[in-house]
Amino acid sequence: MVFQVTELTLTAISKQLTALNFNADKIKIITVSAMDEAALNNCTSKENESFYNSYMNVIYRRGERYVLGYRCEDPLLEHAIIKIGDRYFDPTQQANSEFIPYQFAVLTEFKIFDMMKHAKTNKDFPPDIDYLLTKKKHFKNIINSEK
Repeated sequence: MVFQVTELTLTAISKQLTALNFNADKIKIITVSAMDEAALNNCTSKENESFYNSYMNVIYRRGERYVLGYRCEDPLLEHAIIKIGDRYFDPTQQANSEFIPYQFAVLTEFKIFDMMKHAKTNKDFPPDIDYLLTKKKHFKNIINSEK
């Protein structure tokens, strides 16, 4: 499977984030890179399960942080990736398609303890965008509370 990557301008990304009730000027846009094959082979990478995969990869120490946000496609796509050091990776996408580095709008990053604590309050599901919106007082730096 080959994914068609749509390059969005920062202005287009900002407009979509604002329409989704986020403070676009507080959200970092990063580039998701390809992992080396040995690291990828150790990762959980079930197709179409980015939240679960990223959660499990952090629990099993294959990633340092669970990163929640949007793949910068048109329209933006809710997604979770992992962070190792200062680089971002998407084992789900890379293992299940021809991988091309892409832009990602980072809403928040969780260390293992915080990720597990939030999952516990989310009925054992990894934190997702809806979860952030239900806990907006804890994420008021990125969520536009005026809407």
